[in-house]
Order: sequence, then C-alpha cells, then structure tokens
Amino acid sequence: MIYNVAALLSGDLGAMRVYSIEDETITHEDGDFHGVSGSVNLTRTDRGILLRGDAQSRGEAECARCLETAATEINITLEDEYIPMNGDLGPGSSLLRQEVVEEEEIPDFWIDQSNDLDAGEAIRQGFVSATPMASLCRPDCAGICPECGTNRNTDPCECENRTIDPRLAGLLDLKI
Repeated sequence: MIYNVAALLSGDLGAMRVYSIEDETITHEDGDFHGVSGSVNLTRTDRGILLRGDAQSRGEAECARCLETAATEINITLEDEYIPMNGDLGPGSSLLRQEVVEEEEIPDFWIDQSNDLDAGEAIRQGFVSATPMASLCRPDCAGICPECGTNRNTDPCECENRTIDPRLAGLLDLKI
C-alpha cells in the first residue's frame, strides 16, 4: 500500500486521488491481518497529504473462553496527515522546506525522499488498536471447566458445580 504522490504534491491544494485496497496482507508480530480491503482518499493540503479511508480485515484469534479458533472481522476508519521529507518539489511549491530533517525526527507518517506514501503502517496500527482484547468463537461460548479442563462446548462436564465462597453466599438470597 505504497502510493507515489509526487504529482499530487506538486498539484493544487485540494487535489485528490482515490485508491482501492484489495486482498492485501499486513504482517504483525502477534499475527497477520489477511484479506485487507477498502479504499483510501489522498488529498493535497498546505502541509502535505491527508489520508482518509476505510479498511476491513479478517483474521483468526484464540477464543478467550475455550481456546479454540475464533474468526475476527475488523473495520477501521483512518485519517492521518503525511508530511513530505522532500522539500524540492519545484520553485512554486508551498512545501519548500528550509530546514534539514534529521533521521531521528522522521516519524512513520512522512512521505519519503522518493515521494512514496506508505499507508501500511497507519492501517496496521488501526487494526491493532481495533482488535478485540477477548475474542470469542461464538457469543454463547461455555468455555473450559476450571476443574477438569473439558471444553464445555463439545463435551458435558461431570464436575461438581462451583463452590460458593461463604462470604458471598448471602448474595444468593437477593433476587432482582
């Protein structure tokens, strides 16, 4: 998801380009996001390029209750501004940069020296932050028995019902 935006940067303010994302994969340390699709809208601003878009992904996670595979679907909306590192975009450019940018000052959302905008990191961060903390294989997942470890979705458990803490036993008498 790398887009060359040289023509857009040297164009008029408000100039736009729309790109579609189809069946991409984004790699992440805890797992990959597959089937990434959506669209991005790139708009020329007075400082750089404004990226707005929507993306969807599907993936697999471990169910928080029974540890089986849980399918996940994530939808995100993006809005990030990318600033060009390249200050030489022509004599009339409003982006002409007078200062030198040091290597340690370059964040992830800069347009590189070749005028390439990489939207992959913004999309990856969006997916990571939108990933549910506790995925479920299904809404009514019964989970694993804490006594014998049986998956209660597939096998009945013969364990004795939970022992109630005597300090909380009085709460059983309260009914709403």
